Amino acid sequence: MQRRRSALVLLSFVFLLTIFFPSSSSATAADVPAPQATLLTQVQPLGEVVSAVVLKYSTNIDGASLSTSSFQVQSVLNDVYIDRTVTGVYTNDTGAITNRSTHGKYVVIELDTQDKNASTLTYDATSGVNLINPLNYYITQKKGIATQKKTVVPASAQTVKATDKITPIVDDFKKSTFENKDGFKLNYFTFEPKVESGKTYPLVVFLHGNGERGDGNGVNLLANAGAVTWASPEQQAKHPSFVIAPQSPIDLDHKFIWADEPRNSAVADLVRETALKYPIDTNRIYIVGISQGAMGTWRLLEKDLDLFAAGVPIAGLTNYEKAVNMYAPVDPKHVEVLKNVPIWAFHAVDDTSVSPKNSQEMVAAIKAQNGNLIHFTEYEAGIILLSCLLTVARSRSVLAM
Repeated sequence: MQRRRSALVLLSFVFLLTIFFPSSSSATAADVPAPQATLLTQVQPLGEVVSAVVLKYSTNIDGASLSTSSFQVQSVLNDVYIDRTVTGVYTNDTGAITNRSTHGKYVVIELDTQDKNASTLTYDATSGVNLINPLNYYITQKKGIATQKKTVVPASAQTVKATDKITPIVDDFKKSTFENKDGFKLNYFTFEPKVESGKTYPLVVFLHGNGERGDGNGVNLLANAGAVTWASPEQQAKHPSFVIAPQSPIDLDHKFIWADEPRNSAVADLVRETALKYPIDTNRIYIVGISQGAMGTWRLLEKDLDLFAAGVPIAGLTNYEKAVNMYAPVDPKHVEVLKNVPIWAFHAVDDTSVSPKNSQEMVAAIKAQNGNLIHFTEYEAGIILLSCLLTVARSRSVLAM
C-alpha cells in the first residue's frame, strides 16, 4: 500500500514537471521556415551604404533572445567574402530601423556604415563614373533564438541570401525619359509631394556631377545626398516640393556635361514640361548643381532668367569654354547677366577637382557690380568630404525665398 501511494505521488510529480517545465525537444521550433532577407540602404553624403538587414519570420520573435552575436552577415564582392560589423539586433513589426525592440515577425540587424565594404558603389577610374555593385549578402544564424510562443529556432549553418533592397526616399522617385524636339533623350527621376487640391508647389532641379552619369540606372540619386535631401520627410514637412533629377548619358564627346549642348537646353525644356504637367508654382523653380552640375546651373541661370527663381551652384565655374585645369577667368558678360539673380554659391578652399578661384572671383565680380542677391559659403581646408552634406543642409532654406 505504501509503495502504491509512493508511486502515485511520483507520477503526480512527473506530471506537474511536464506541465511547468516542458522538455527541450518540445521547445524546439524545427518547423519555422527560413526567414526572408531584405537589405536596407541609405544615401549618405558620400553615397549609398547597406545599413541593415531585415529578416522576416513566419512567427513573432522574442527580442530578449537576440544579441549582436546572434547572426553573421557577409557581403560578397568579386568573390571575396567579408564580414559586416553588426551593431544592433532587435525585433519590430514594420521591418524598419527603429533603434528599439517592438514585438513582431521582423528582426532588424543593424550594420556599421563605416565598414569599408558598406558602400553599394565603386568608382571606375577608367570611365570616370560610379558603378553599382551587385549586392550579394548572406546571413547565418549563429545562436538559437526564441519565438514569443516560447519555442526555439536553433542555430544553423545554412545561410539565407538577401533577395530584396529597400532604399527610403530613393524608392519614392519615379524614373521617366524626356525627349526634346531634336530627338535628344534624357533619363530623369521625379519625386512628387503630397498634393492638396488647389495648391501649387515649388520645383527643385538637381544636376549631378561627372561621376553620376549613366543610362538611367539612378546612380545620380545614390552617389551623394544631393537630390534625395530635398525629398526627405523632414524637408517635405517644412517645404513640400517637387524634385526632378536628370541623369546625363555617358558621352565622352562632351567634356562639360550639363553646360554643353544638347544637355543644357534639354534640361530647360524638361523643366518647362514638368511645370505644365504638375501643379508647380512657376515663380518658385530652383536649380541646384554640384561640380559639373554647378557649371550647368550657372549657364542655365544665364540663359533662362525667366525660368528659375534662384540657383545653388556647388563647386562649379561659369566661363567653362575657357577652362584650363578646371579654372576659367570670369567673363564680364556672365557678371552682367547674373548680378541681379538670387544665387547661393558654395565651394571648399581645398577643392582639387574644380578650383575654388572660380567661385571666389565670380562672387567678387558680382558684388563689385552692386549685385546684392548673391551669397557665398566657403568651407575651410580639411572638411571638403563633409561639404556636400553641409551645403545641401544650408541651401535648403532657398525654398523659403
